[in-house]
Amino acid sequence: MISRLLKEIFFLFNEVAIFLLLGFIIAGVLHVIFSDSIIKKHFGKNSLGAVIKSTIFGIPLPLCSCAVIPVAASLRNSGASKGASISFLISTPQVGADSFFITYSLLGYIFAFFRIIASVITAIAAGITVNLYSGKKNDEPAIKSCVNIPEELFLIRLKNFFGYIQFELFGSISDAFIIGIIIAGAISAFIPDTFFTAYLNSPFLSMIIMLGVGIPLYVCASASTPIAAALIMKGISPGAALVFLLTGPATNAITISTVVKSAGKKTAIVYIISIAVISVAFGYLLNIITLKYGFSKIISASGYDMLPLPVKYIGSAVLIGMFVLHYIKKFYLDNIRQNKTSSEAIRLNVNGMSCMHCASSVKKAVEAISETSDIQVNLQGKFVEFNIKDKNKIDAVKNLIIAAGFEIA
Repeated sequence: MISRLLKEIFFLFNEVAIFLLLGFIIAGVLHVIFSDSIIKKHFGKNSLGAVIKSTIFGIPLPLCSCAVIPVAASLRNSGASKGASISFLISTPQVGADSFFITYSLLGYIFAFFRIIASVITAIAAGITVNLYSGKKNDEPAIKSCVNIPEELFLIRLKNFFGYIQFELFGSISDAFIIGIIIAGAISAFIPDTFFTAYLNSPFLSMIIMLGVGIPLYVCASASTPIAAALIMKGISPGAALVFLLTGPATNAITISTVVKSAGKKTAIVYIISIAVISVAFGYLLNIITLKYGFSKIISASGYDMLPLPVKYIGSAVLIGMFVLHYIKKFYLDNIRQNKTSSEAIRLNVNGMSCMHCASSVKKAVEAISETSDIQVNLQGKFVEFNIKDKNKIDAVKNLIIAAGFEIA
C-alpha cells in the first residue's frame, strides 16, 4: 500500500513540477515589472473601472489565500475602495500563474481557462455588488494609514528575482503543496474508481458538498489542484471539482474574519454569497459542457504528453532542490541566525503572519527604517526581532508594519 501511494505521489509530482516552475518564472517577471505603487494607483476609486482593474491585476499574481490577506488590508488602508479590495481578495488566490499551469498539466487547457473566467466573473460581480451596497459615504477604510512603505526599485526587484521565487513565492506554498500532493496521491491510490459515482451520483449534491468543504477550508490554489484532479479521476463531477477550486483558495475562516473587520459584516456576507452562487453556477455550466462534448475532450486536453519524459524529470529534480534549500533555510539557517540575536534586540509580536510572503513583507517594513539591523522574522512565534540605534523610531517601525496590513499585538 505504501509503495502504491508513493507511486501515485511521484506520478503527480512529476507531471506538475515543470509547469509549476514555469508559473514561478512568470510570477517572478510580473513581480519585477509591476511595483506596489502601480497596483495601488488604480484601486482607489469607487467605480466599475477600479473593480475590473483590481480583478485583472489579481488574477496572475501568485499570492495564496493567506498571503493575499495583508496585501488586501494594506490596499484598503491606502484608500482602495471596498469593492476593489474585495475583487482583489477573490481573484488573486483563486488562480495565479503557477496554479494555471498546474491546472493545465493535470486537467487541460479548457478547464484551466474555465477556472480563470469563473474567477474573473466572481470577483467583478462581488466588487460591483459591494460598491453598490456601500456607496461613496460609507467607503472610508476603518483604519487609513498615512504611512507608506518605500517600495523596492526596479533594479532591486530584478536583482532579487530568484530570491523572490525561492524564498518568498515558493516558500509561501511549499508546505501546502506537499500536503496537497500527498492527499491527491492518497485519493488516487486508495479510493476506488467508482466510489463517487456509486455514493455521490448527484452532480448538484456533490457541488453543494464541495461548497461546504471549500468555504471554511484553508488551501492554496496550487495545492488544491492535484486534489481536484484526483477527485475527478475517481468519479466526482468536473463541476464539483471547479466549485472546490474556486471556494477553497478564496475563502477560509481567517479571510472571512479579515473582511468582517476591514469592511463590515454585510460586506462579508456579500463576499461569501457571491463566491458560493457563481461557483455553483459555473460548476453547473461546466457539467453541461462536459456532458455535451464528452469528458475526455474537456478534461484530457492536457499537457501530459506535451513534454518528453526527460524534461519532466529535470523539472522534478529542480523542484526537489528548491524544497531542500527551503527547508534547510527554514529549520537550520534561520534558527542559527535567531540564536545570534543580541540581548538588546527589540521584539514585536505581529499578528497576521502565516507564510513566507508575510514574513518578507514584515521584514521589508522594518528595513524601511534606515537605522534598523539584524532583522529576524519568526513565523512560528509570530514575532520580529531587530536592533535599532534610535529607540524613538520604534513607533515608526510599528506604523510601517501596520501599513503593510498586519497588527502589532
